[in-house]
Amino acid sequence: MARWHEVAQSLREAIAAGQYPPGTKIPREAELETMFDTSRTTVRRAVAQLTTEGLVSPVRRGGTTVRIQPERSTVPLDAGVYRDELGYFFGRAVQELRAVEPPTVQEGLCPPEVAPLLGLDAGDAVIVRSRVMGDPGTGRVRQLATSFLPADLAAGTVLAAADTGVGGIYDRMENELGWGRLDWEGIISARAATVEERDLLGLAAGMPVLCVTRTAIATAGAAEGRVVEANITCRDASLYEIRYPLLRQE
Repeated sequence: MARWHEVAQSLREAIAAGQYPPGTKIPREAELETMFDTSRTTVRRAVAQLTTEGLVSPVRRGGTTVRIQPERSTVPLDAGVYRDELGYFFGRAVQELRAVEPPTVQEGLCPPEVAPLLGLDAGDAVIVRSRVMGDPGTGRVRQLATSFLPADLAAGTVLAAADTGVGGIYDRMENELGWGRLDWEGIISARAATVEERDLLGLAAGMPVLCVTRTAIATAGAAEGRVVEANITCRDASLYEIRYPLLRQE
């Protein structure tokens, strides 16, 4: 085992044992060098590893603090498509969330990870609709939702407008554009957060995002059978856990 691994493991065990409680600071680099009889480079690598794991957070000119681990909210595995006065929503846990910043709409290039979902090639034109969602009372950001729509279907239509009206893009697709009753599929995954996601969600270093990817499929009209939207919603993975029943099969 590399020396920095040993130092990181010792600090990890000390944190777990309560030697350094949440909110307190671990010893400074010079002290750790002496404690472990090792170099500053080794100490920095060990602390960087604990930062990546979300156990500690560096404070500018203030040492390194043991993170207070947030209480997780339990999200049931809810595959329901619901509707209220504002339109469709997916899962009752997000019904109360609202946009806390003005949404943005722009034409861009389809990212490589989204292209297969839409049946496009990476770099094809898409309409990108981005929303920052959160608690309407406190303004705290809870999730980031980004929709990608094929430009050959959406450009020049109401789907590319800043305000798509009550019911949003789904009502416009089903009604004005005549794409039939939409079908949806969902995927749950996790990945490293981007810099922008870290800033908007206030993530600690090393914290991943929990992503729900949803595709909407047209059942009629000019877009019949096509995936007309890929929506990716990201949350701070440290704040949520997904719970579901396990059903005995006879």
